[in-house]
Amino acid sequence: MGGGTEKEILKILETAMKREVAAQDLYGEGVKKAERPEVKKIFEQLKAEEEKHEALLKDLYLQIKKRLGLKILSEDD
Repeated sequence: MGGGTEKEILKILETAMKREVAAQDLYGEGVKKAERPEVKKIFEQLKAEEEKHEALLKDLYLQIKKRLGLKILSEDD
């Protein structure tokens, strides 16, 4: 992959990570509002899955940044 293509992939990964966080927030609201324990548990599981997805995307993002020699200010970068 060329550097330009990988930079485009970084942008896609940034967007994907933001969407994962938004989904976590949404499911977190479901956890707060759910009155039935079984519904609350489902929202907790969905939120946990989104956290895993975000971690996978972040790992790939950081790998590509390192390969391109781009500066990583923090693990949140």
